[in-house]
Amino acid sequence: MAIRKFRKNMKPVIWVITVLFLISLIAGYAMSFKGNSANSQLAFKLNGKKVTQVEVQRSMAILSENYNRYLGTTVNPEVMNIVAFNEFINKNLLLDMADKLKIKVSSSEVSSQMDKIKEAFPDKEQFKKALLSQGYTTKTLENEIRENLTLQKVSEAITNNIKVSSEDIENYYADNKYTTFQGKSFESVKPQIEQALKAQKGAEMFATDINEARLKMKIEDVDKNFEPYLEKEEFKFDGIEVTNVSYAKRVLNNLAMTKGDLEQAKELAKETIESEIKLLKAAEAQGVKVDQTLPLELRVSEAVMSLYAKLKSEVTYTDKDLKDFFKENQINYDVVKSADANVAILKVEPSEADDNKAKSQAEDLLKTVNKENFAEMAKKYSNGPSGPTGGALGTFSKGDMVQPFEDAAFTGKVGEVYPEVVKTQFGYHLIFVENKDEANGTVTASHILVIPEPSEETLKEKVTQADEIVKDLSKGTISFADLKNDKEIIFSEKIDGITEEGYVPGLGYNEELAKAIFAAKTGDISFIKEQKDYIIYKKDSQIEEKKASFEEVKDKVIADYINTKAQEKLREVEISTQNTEN
Repeated sequence: MAIRKFRKNMKPVIWVITVLFLISLIAGYAMSFKGNSANSQLAFKLNGKKVTQVEVQRSMAILSENYNRYLGTTVNPEVMNIVAFNEFINKNLLLDMADKLKIKVSSSEVSSQMDKIKEAFPDKEQFKKALLSQGYTTKTLENEIRENLTLQKVSEAITNNIKVSSEDIENYYADNKYTTFQGKSFESVKPQIEQALKAQKGAEMFATDINEARLKMKIEDVDKNFEPYLEKEEFKFDGIEVTNVSYAKRVLNNLAMTKGDLEQAKELAKETIESEIKLLKAAEAQGVKVDQTLPLELRVSEAVMSLYAKLKSEVTYTDKDLKDFFKENQINYDVVKSADANVAILKVEPSEADDNKAKSQAEDLLKTVNKENFAEMAKKYSNGPSGPTGGALGTFSKGDMVQPFEDAAFTGKVGEVYPEVVKTQFGYHLIFVENKDEANGTVTASHILVIPEPSEETLKEKVTQADEIVKDLSKGTISFADLKNDKEIIFSEKIDGITEEGYVPGLGYNEELAKAIFAAKTGDISFIKEQKDYIIYKKDSQIEEKKASFEEVKDKVIADYINTKAQEKLREVEISTQNTEN
């Protein structure tokens, strides 16, 4: 049972910083400020606007906590502070940008996101306590939500203003026709290409705008505590300046690889950046033009893409070259037997009656279980993975278990079985509190878990439901797209390239489903039972195995040959930069 470190799945929230705030609240993270009286003091002025210490500290703490969650204790505070401080500045520059773009966020939008945060807490009291632990009031949280919704709209506004030419779209298709798009027609993927190019160019424009805003910004009256985090030159290599912010980001990411070794992470960051600068210089030496206003990371990325495009344009070949390449890679061009199908999964959940039955079983067990027989009863009756070991869960701290279980374990008496059955999203628990360490705030406990299972009656009802869905699909009164709106359907997609061996893209290996689809006729709609659920499918088409001939796939061979040779040349350039001493 995945009870440890479980957190309720939340509905997606688009504004990043508020998401980080929510995560830190649920985890019970509490910020500590040095001297509350100092929090309202000035941190600095940004373009004439006063920024308080509490604003900066809160924002930096949120970002730091998020990095800590992913990188653990390997995060170096000083390195993290440089990144977090400058991300805070970026946030405020973007808010200034929003004013110029006349971007507004309505009260209803703020209320909607506020409601999503409140839903994560059992009641209003828990929500208020969490706010206080973070130094927030309802008003300041609403303001933060408003700001982050504004940031999202700024990003969208920049992307929406991007124009993509027909030539750009056609070139992108030509470059990716046989890779990303698997030979699909231009018209079928044109919207996808336009969206991808907009996102790419939007990201570049976004970074450029931020970069320009940073170059023009006026930051003054900086408190001495924040001075070390201001952006400045860290080192210069081959005439290119590398800032402490760019350097800190690399170090931060490398700390995970070096297992917290700061000096090793710094060395690796410096080596990587120097290699990238060498690659940038090598690209420029071959005539590649790069926008110098872009941040270093984007300049390198753009240089590599442009160099790769140049190398592709320089590849020459003969018919013999292509035929030899085709023979060496024949397996990549042969058609493998496959099928395409629409697939939907009908989730089978226990009914209310099934849940009540499990509850009654747990309550009956509670009448007979005691500390002497708990382990044996767990081995015999527990449905959880800890059952074979007597229900032992080991020692855990607050926050390790889901709330109802945790509350019972920490309030229960040592050496006794908790006097009530405890319900969680996993089922019904009987809890034996073995030991408590008040000093360390831990509990050692075992449990017996009774999981509600769908009864035969429930399964019969689901079979009837699946059968009705199949009939409606066959009549055309509903489609697989419509099934996405059914709360009991957890998956409904068109899947191409299902193999006879059982690989179903997007779902992994499912031999029973693949077998059923290949056995069906084109257009057939039916369903199979898969563990607890029912999978509904419609076979759309089937492609038979076929040995490819050179002439049939010549266009694809040409594209692959050019890409392969260009990649080899690019690799040679990369290796040469690694071996070049400056």
